[in-house]
Order: sequence, then structure tokens, then C-alpha cells
Amino acid sequence: MYFSDKPFGSNHDGSKNSFKSSDFIYGRIELDNQTLLDAFKMSSIKTKYYYLRFRLGSYKNGEQMGSKNSWEYLLIKNEEDVKKNYLNFDILPAPSAATSALCGLEDFTSNIAGGPLYFIINQSSFPDDGEYSIKVQLFLDSYDGWGKQQDPEKWPSVKDEFKFNFNSNDIQTLKKNGEAGDELVRKNTFRLSKLPDYFANPNKTGDPMLSNANISSILKRDLPSGGMTLLKFAVGNYTGALWQVEKNELGIILRRYVTPDIKIAYKFDNDCNVGFVRLWQEYMGGGKYGPLIVGSRSCNSCGDKIDCSLVK
Repeated sequence: MYFSDKPFGSNHDGSKNSFKSSDFIYGRIELDNQTLLDAFKMSSIKTKYYYLRFRLGSYKNGEQMGSKNSWEYLLIKNEEDVKKNYLNFDILPAPSAATSALCGLEDFTSNIAGGPLYFIINQSSFPDDGEYSIKVQLFLDSYDGWGKQQDPEKWPSVKDEFKFNFNSNDIQTLKKNGEAGDELVRKNTFRLSKLPDYFANPNKTGDPMLSNANISSILKRDLPSGGMTLLKFAVGNYTGALWQVEKNELGIILRRYVTPDIKIAYKFDNDCNVGFVRLWQEYMGGGKYGPLIVGSRSCNSCGDKIDCSLVK
């Protein structure tokens, strides 16, 4: 693992191991004769995107100060990137150059943020001015042949650390830079170049309950919310049964839900997004279900971003 005060390119030239809190910081890992996919056993990932877990903490005199970063799923969006033997990533990036996307959920359906060292700029992690060690780990959970999670010491991992000279005079600048970097990453991580094809060629379910008119009335009733404005919707792709029944661990029916997501295009915070909602009916008992409702949905700020001019 290598560190630098400038973004890495195709090698680790310019790497260093000591920084000030007024510096920007970037990282890079290089693997010997292995791809990220093989080294970290990424074939075990079942979500839409590849990722590594990214853990970072502040230490002084061998003792951890405060807590590690709270969001630790580092997105690797492009499939060709996992076939490389290196990865460049942000640690404390310049707000105008932040690119690494971190999330608290492995499927990246909640909010997105940027450089993880910004997460722990607080008095617990840096109680005094002076030199700290920042320990950095990129890793992935691993499983045995039976699908059982292995002990953490068996997980594929790359670890290293660097010196960080903290000056409390930098706190306000660090907080401002962290917020600006987060905003840039949120806007750019999932930006689309066009509307997905399912908006131009929506699926037909054949179920009167899921007619366009009925879905439209449900969405208008249950959405918009939190300042979002609904622009378009379409039934997403699916295979198998149109409806599925969900039960709890005791076999008691909870609800039945529509298998395909309803894809939505909407405007939020002066940007346009593509997200989804799940429609379901709560079980009322006696073989009866309640009205069809929006049961869950992607959050307003974590949909795929798209220029509003492309939403037609």
C-alpha cells in the first residue's frame, strides 16, 4: 500500500508516509501477479456492484483514538477495474477531486460519501495536536466451501499506516472540505449518460392491478416526499412469478409484493435521478390483503444521477 499527497496515476511514484492535516492524502494498493477479483475473492459478492471494505482509524502511542470510519464499503463500479492488479483510492481528497464512493450498505442503496479520514475528524479521534498513526485496511470477508464466514484473520486484506501531524487550526477547513467532497461524490458516482431502456420500452404485467393508471395513482398518493418531484415511471425487468408472498421465520404471512421494481425518474436537490420503489400489500388476515402501497424505495439522494435534459 502506498500513500501520496497527490492522486496516483499508473504507478506509485511520489509516495510518502508522513502528512500534515493541511495536506490532501490518497492511497494505492498493488498486487503481485493477481487481480483484485482473485486476490480478494470477489466472486463471493452477490450485489450489483463490486466493492472492498475500507477501514481506517487514528492511533497514538499504540492506542486507538475514537472509532473507525462508520461507512466502509468502497465502491468499485466498473467491472474492468477488478481485473487490474492495483487500485487507487481517496483517503483525505481535495474536495474538487474526490472520486472514491463509500456507503454504509454493501448494495449502495443508502447515502454516499467520500474520503474516510474526513469521517473521523472529531475530538475523540484527535484529542490533542500532534503526531498520530493512521492505520488503513482494505479487505473483504471470505467464506469456506460451505458458505460459512471464515475467521477475520483468514480474510484477504492489505494493511499499512502513515504518520499524520494533526493541527486543530485545520478543523474547520477539514470539515468544509469533507462536506464539499461528499457532495461531489454523491453527484457523480452514479451519473447516467441516458435514461435506462426500460423507460422507453416498459414491461407489461398483464395484471389490471398493475396497470399504468393504477401504478400512477399509487405513486401520486405515496410520492413525492422529502422535496422530490416524480417525473416518469416504468415497470422493471423480472423473471418468474409476478407476485411473491413474504413470511417471517415462523411461517406467518407478512405481505405479498410485486416482483419487479417500479423504476422512477425524479428531480431532487436541483438534479435528476433514477431510483426505484417496491410495491406490496400488507396481509390483513383471513386470506385478505390490504391496498397496494409503496412499501419501500431508494432514498432521494442515492438514486443514479442523470442530467435533467435527458429525462424525456
